[in-house]
Amino acid sequence: MTAPSAVPRPSLPVWAAEFARLWNSGAHSLFLLHGNIHDLFPLAPASGAAAPAGYAALGAFLQRRLFAGRPQVLHYDLGAGLTFSTPAMQTAFFEWLKIYDEVEHTDFHRAGPPRVFTQLLPILRRFFLKMAEETGAARGVTLVVNYPEKLVPAADEAQAGPDERMALVTLLSWAASPELHRGDVGVVLVTETLSELHPDLLQNPHVARVRIDLPTLDERAAFLASGWLDRHADGRTLATHSDLATDDLARRTSGLPLLRVEQLLATALRNDQRVTAAYVSQGKRRLIEEFCGDLVTFKDPRSGRSLDLVATHEAAKVRLRELARLIREGHHAVVERGVLVPGRVGVGKSFLIDCFASECGLPVLELGQFRSKWVGETERQQARILLTIRALGPVIVVVDEADAVFGNRSADGDSGVSSRVFAAFAAHLGDSSLRGRELWIAMTSRPDLMAIDLKRQGRFGLCVPLFPAQNPDEVAQLFDVIAKVQGVALAEPLRAYVREVLGARPLTGSDVESVMVRARERAVLAGRLQGLELDDLREAVDSFIDPLDENLLALQEFAAVLACSDRRFLPERHARADRAALREAYETARRLVRA
Repeated sequence: MTAPSAVPRPSLPVWAAEFARLWNSGAHSLFLLHGNIHDLFPLAPASGAAAPAGYAALGAFLQRRLFAGRPQVLHYDLGAGLTFSTPAMQTAFFEWLKIYDEVEHTDFHRAGPPRVFTQLLPILRRFFLKMAEETGAARGVTLVVNYPEKLVPAADEAQAGPDERMALVTLLSWAASPELHRGDVGVVLVTETLSELHPDLLQNPHVARVRIDLPTLDERAAFLASGWLDRHADGRTLATHSDLATDDLARRTSGLPLLRVEQLLATALRNDQRVTAAYVSQGKRRLIEEFCGDLVTFKDPRSGRSLDLVATHEAAKVRLRELARLIREGHHAVVERGVLVPGRVGVGKSFLIDCFASECGLPVLELGQFRSKWVGETERQQARILLTIRALGPVIVVVDEADAVFGNRSADGDSGVSSRVFAAFAAHLGDSSLRGRELWIAMTSRPDLMAIDLKRQGRFGLCVPLFPAQNPDEVAQLFDVIAKVQGVALAEPLRAYVREVLGARPLTGSDVESVMVRARERAVLAGRLQGLELDDLREAVDSFIDPLDENLLALQEFAAVLACSDRRFLPERHARADRAALREAYETARRLVRA
């Protein structure tokens, strides 16, 4: 095959250079472009210029930059049918189609080619073979198929209709056809999510895949510096309406496609609004959450928040501070890929990690439960989320209820969706090239339900369990910190009561917060708006009942102990315990919970 264009490869986006390399190898006729397909891409610079001549959507980019010298570049989708990149290409095709009609006794050159893909395939194959017979500049053809998942969806064999089977077999035949290989004929399937396509296409060795990632820092900087956005400004320029330098603005828009960057900044320019750090931060959060289907929460680091605000958990704080230092100093090669944070409910996992993320100075993407009842939606959302995370780095990814979010390989009853979701997470977490760019933190009260594949070294190999207060000093520390947050001063008689009466209880931050709120409620109702009296706290403690199942709490604690990767993180009574005895206690608690 010939090169898609004569543009020097270094000027191409990374994915386009890879696509050109695969095309030039002559080993493939069928290509899958997937990922960030709805973005803008740079056109070739004008003669003698350094900046791109402009930006275009993927279809126009393929035609005007990669396949600028091709005699035929066709496009197909279910909505528009067969279309052509230029009027000249359409004229040449219809001239050939008239000859085809004379041979086949059809009338497509008058009525137009069929819109149904399976009816169009025989015509396209004949046209491909005709173009392959040409010589010189008239030889070769490219067909770009948009939304191929609508033609060959990832359906079970028994559920596939005749048209879907015919389309699949034809595409696979084209991929393996030596005539198309030799004739400089290529078919490009453009889809956002590979998992929506039939697995036979994905697994075929004749099919080449190219992932289009979100733009890099350099690509965003080039876009912002190109002047492309000034066309939205009615005489104003981005430089005069932005408080941020181009490099700073490019850094702050990480994780956004160029199209979203254009929309964010064009909105400000057209409304004569300053582009400030706050405007970019708020807009970026909204756009990322929209792109990911409102199934993630994006947060910038909070100034003034650090691990100093966390009561107890001293060993965990020491280890997390070490990680934060490595991240701040840029020692990416030795940063953990993921951290597992197990612990019983209410122990303060979310607050601890929130403080840790702010101490690192990194943005946080909180991943929620994204599974959908709609066919293909779960995999599409997962692909978008992972694409965004890959582009956001450095970033901390927080997954609450990780055992439910990640799932496992053995899930069934959903046509394999859960196993595919799990495999995609496992592959992403196992990518060591992302070490230091992404720190994944998985929080769960049931680490025993997480698949062993995820808990191995290189994924969530570091496990930092959290436990309730273990002694009177830690209980008093919890009360001091939560009272300070609530703006309440604890007099010495109250602190002495806490140590004497509550010091032996395995209290969590949520327990203490609940007691403090009840005590303050009693004081306010009594007309005392400032401070607490001993009777307020005593009555709140006497009336407090923990409604949680003691056996379930024990099960969660033993599961956290058994998942721990370092004895230094364990309370003394667990650190010295025999592992066999711990496993037996865990099994006993599990049987009691099931009873």
